[in-house]
Amino acid sequence: MTTHYSPEARHEIVDALNGFLADTTIIYYKTHAFHWNVEGPNFYGVHLMFETFYKDLWESMDDIAERIRAFSEKVFPNLEMLLQHASIAELETAPSIDVMVQNLRDDYIALSKKAMAIGTIAEKHGDLVTSDMMIQRSAFLEKAAWMLQATVKSSS
Repeated sequence: MTTHYSPEARHEIVDALNGFLADTTIIYYKTHAFHWNVEGPNFYGVHLMFETFYKDLWESMDDIAERIRAFSEKVFPNLEMLLQHASIAELETAPSIDVMVQNLRDDYIALSKKAMAIGTIAEKHGDLVTSDMMIQRSAFLEKAAWMLQATVKSSS
């Protein structure tokens, strides 16, 4: 349990983690839905890439939620609350493969930046566990964005 942080530090870190969890959930579902709906000449490779990404995102959601619980705080109990705290937008349709890849690339970059910002907040409060977690998330997201970018280039 993380009882050694001030109430202000706990509040700032948990708020940031809840927002990150909300965005990760949106990106998880978007990646999984794209996996289901992808079509085109690069179908198989993109389908498998999306699967790899959504599996990682799913596992990370549990880690993030458990970190929030380590602060003795609650995770959003429903999707409505989660969506209210998300900054990543959902899509209304299943777009073309290139739009899917570009949209996810942009989302992964945005979430990577958010992870780094949360890491800085955590480090400011001496919370190296959360900081390390966010560095690891950022590393995955940056690599995924690079792979998506390379996929867009190869299909153009």
